[in-house]
Amino acid sequence: MVADSGPNRRNPALAALVELRAEATASGVPCLYAELDSAQHRSAALAVAVGIATRRVRDLRLLESWRLRATGEGDEPPPERDSLVLAATLLENVGTPDAPASDSHLRGLVAEALWVDLVSENDIGPGTPIRIEGHDWSSTDPGGDGLTVYEEGPGYCYRLWESKYHGSEAPIRETVNEACRQIRERALKYLARFSLVEQHIVTDRNLATFYGRLAELWVDRDPAAGVGIAIGAKTPREEADCFDHVIKYFGLTAQQHQGHLHMVGDFSAFAERVREVLWKGCGLWIER
Repeated sequence: MVADSGPNRRNPALAALVELRAEATASGVPCLYAELDSAQHRSAALAVAVGIATRRVRDLRLLESWRLRATGEGDEPPPERDSLVLAATLLENVGTPDAPASDSHLRGLVAEALWVDLVSENDIGPGTPIRIEGHDWSSTDPGGDGLTVYEEGPGYCYRLWESKYHGSEAPIRETVNEACRQIRERALKYLARFSLVEQHIVTDRNLATFYGRLAELWVDRDPAAGVGIAIGAKTPREEADCFDHVIKYFGLTAQQHQGHLHMVGDFSAFAERVREVLWKGCGLWIER
């Protein structure tokens, strides 16, 4: 659940390919709308795959060997030892060419990856996150999908995130409402898990103490608490009002919410392209 955070988590390669638009809903919820032109799908899929690999592969030698194959800069197949490690590290929710993961798991992974890659590229929240926790190891993990922590005045504030893929013909707001209901029911469990990060923060006791109080800040509806909903979808018929009702769920002010809508033309084809790039870097797929 826990990932590195800070400026190194930005993915400028992806941010440069999407059109970003920030505006508030009628109810005052700050929202980011990110739209990817279909002409940029291949470049963006590579950027998303590189982001996933960078977050998961901690051995720099292995990461570089994966990157060279993924980008087409090298075609040397990995030795069996490296292939086994890369597969175990990168192919959760992806599967292999012989046994691909389900489409729903793959699209969930890509939706979460888009959120991680773009959450620092906006000014709709309290600022640029100083820490980003997520995405999960698996899109089916029971914990919260993400957490962003911001400096605010002399202290900190956070947003607890739920990320979902919207693939039906129903209005996007139905998926938003589903995410809201999930957080409303499970927020305390999610935050209790995220609070364990404090055990690993040894250089900043104030920040560690803040992490230890995540759940109680939520119970108190403290101004330092907040929630975010991120949706990955094909370019929709409607978008403007899909986050308008999130303020009805949590007893928070409008500014304690964030909404992200990531619009990717043919989302299914885009997710499949991300899968192929991950396979290519692992030496399991050859582009034709």
